[in-house]
Amino acid sequence: MYNIMKKTIILTIAALMTVSSAYVAAAEVTEPSVLTDKKPAKKKGEVKEVTFLVHLHCENCVKKVQENIAFEKGVKDLKVSLDDQTVALKYDAAKTSEETLKTAIEKLGYPVSGKLEPGQKAEHHHHGHDHQH
Repeated sequence: MYNIMKKTIILTIAALMTVSSAYVAAAEVTEPSVLTDKKPAKKKGEVKEVTFLVHLHCENCVKKVQENIAFEKGVKDLKVSLDDQTVALKYDAAKTSEETLKTAIEKLGYPVSGKLEPGQKAEHHHHGHDHQH
């Protein structure tokens, strides 16, 4: 008798767990839409611009910066100039920062010597560089 009762209790618990997990799964499906209705739309970050003065040697350097920095989180636009030795960026301030982008450029092996203020023109300071490619 005890054995039958034990099996019945186990089956009842298993059935309840199945029902409750099905309910939880259904709740998970509907909850996010409920949450998004109540919350205001996620505010987009402010798009900021910065132009770094970067020591670039050649077209390969330009390509390397373009191919890597374009995929940094938050980067919206990127212009790399070998003549001006600049990397101009537009970025989402909610996703990245000026400091993070500067570090990302320097990690590629290109020292950032400063930045241009809006409206300031880059001085052409391209010198002959000795480097191996």
